[in-house]
Formats: sequence, C-alpha cells, structure tokens
Amino acid sequence: MTQSRFTLRHVLVRLVSGPVYQEETDLWHRLLLERDEAARHYHRMGLDLVVDEDAGYAFLRQGGGDETEDDAGDETPPASAGPTASGEAPLPRLLRRTPLGFLQTVLLVELRERLLRHDQSADGSEHLYLEAAAISAFLAPYCGEGGNEQKVDRQVQAAIRRLTDLGILRAVANRGATIYRVEPILRAKLPVDRIEEIRKRLLAHAGASGEADDAAAQTEGDPSDD
Repeated sequence: MTQSRFTLRHVLVRLVSGPVYQEETDLWHRLLLERDEAARHYHRMGLDLVVDEDAGYAFLRQGGGDETEDDAGDETPPASAGPTASGEAPLPRLLRRTPLGFLQTVLLVELRERLLRHDQSADGSEHLYLEAAAISAFLAPYCGEGGNEQKVDRQVQAAIRRLTDLGILRAVANRGATIYRVEPILRAKLPVDRIEEIRKRLLAHAGASGEADDAAAQTEGDPSDD
C-alpha cells in the first residue's frame, strides 16, 4: 500500500488553522523544504510566514498585529485601516483574532514573564515546565472567589485549556502526572515590550471590577520564580 505523503498544500492549509511545530515531523520537513514558495504564497495574501528553526515553530502573521488579543477591559474598537503608503486599499483580515478573557490574559502575561526569567537564568534547560499546582497558585489571587476552591479550580483549568488550545501551553506526561511546557512561540506572540502595557490594562480592569487587592499587588510586584 502506498504511504501517504505531505505536500506543500498540506502545509499551506495547516498554517492557516494554526502554528506548525517541529514535533509534527512530516509537515515540518515539508515546510522547511518549500519555505520560500510558502512565503511567496502567503505574501500575495498579505500574510507573513514566521519560521524559527532553532525554536521549532512556524506561524502566520497579518499586518496590524497578532491574531491573539487580550481583553483586559479595553473595549475601544480598533481604528479602521486606511490606505497603504502606495495608495492600495487595505486587505480584509484573513486571520481571525482570538480575544482572551481577564484570567486568560493574566496567565499569558505570567507565562511570558516566567519564560523571560527562564531565558535569563543559567540552569541550561531548553524548555520551561510548570506543574498545574504552580499555575493555580499564581492565578488564584486573580480569581476573586473568596475561598471557593472548586470554582477557582474550574476557572484556572479553563484558562489553562484555552492557552493549550492556542498552542501557548503543551500538556506533557511526567511520572504519571501532567505538567505543562511553555511553548517557545510565546516569545514571538507576546514581545517583552508589550508586557507592561498589558499589565497596566489588567490593573485598570481589576480596579474597575473590584477584583481582589492581592491580585493588584501581585501585578505591580515582581512575582518570585517557581
């Protein structure tokens, strides 16, 4: 029986639906073989193909920002795009923006800061791994449920699932338990220079919603390493 093979078309379709990782061996190999052709294809559609061979991921980016947006209380609609410098009418948005709720945004920022500290550390490990209990510990103050552990746990697990679905976290089996690997793609999805801006919006949202004071204090401080 003839073995199925992946072609450039498989890569093009897959990237529209989400990132490609080096663990997806066949797709990753085909992407690297035909990277230039793929980039030209997407360029004609107004998309940029971002490939980091060292980190092992590839994704699409459309002008005007990433497809993942925080929703930390900023309800101001984006300004309408005007003509380009060449006078060309703006292209419609192809990549669907994915709004994140308050707790999901907190998790995103906390993970990015921990990834930054991991990169700056000298422990030599390639990836950052976190236990579910550690994630719950730094998210719980933001839940504002006053001791309702079951409800807090549901909120934390929902945030973890959301970022796992977006490819920011990856569940990994470890000695019979599940831990989470923070995917390197987060470095590109959330640049360091945006962290402070998003933290300010989280603070404003927490204050407006009457969130726990402890959450605001932790936002302002420098959380300790896990």
